[in-house]
Amino acid sequence: MEKPNVRVVSAAEAKSEFSAIIKHGFARAEHLIVEKSGVPVAAILPMADYQQLVGAPVAVPKPAQKVDEASNRAQARRDLAEFLTRVHAEMPQVDEDEEEVEKFIQQEVDAMRAERAKKMLAESRAKYSTTRHHHSRKRAKK
Repeated sequence: MEKPNVRVVSAAEAKSEFSAIIKHGFARAEHLIVEKSGVPVAAILPMADYQQLVGAPVAVPKPAQKVDEASNRAQARRDLAEFLTRVHAEMPQVDEDEEEVEKFIQQEVDAMRAERAKKMLAESRAKYSTTRHHHSRKRAKK
């Protein structure tokens, strides 16, 4: 587990902004230390971190299981964001300007559309020739 961000908030701030603090802490896996008169009195941390701290999954009632599942999903999103950040950092930088990239993308889209149109035309011709051949055989039998 990587070291979490730790933020210190006053008890007054924690009281007045509790919902926002919880949401922010949950979304960013942030540990919050609540101080009263400059003395740390409580900590608020994500459920997954708490379970890791106590060494085993804690038996939790059903509503808390939902929170735990949401916490796991949030952790997965954070892991994905971290992964994407690493991938983007390793990607080579493109020196082409945006207009050149747009032009290239449009050319590729046009080529794919032309290829699809050719395929559809060939399928249509094949279907038409099979149908025409079938009808001409019926006329020949009459």
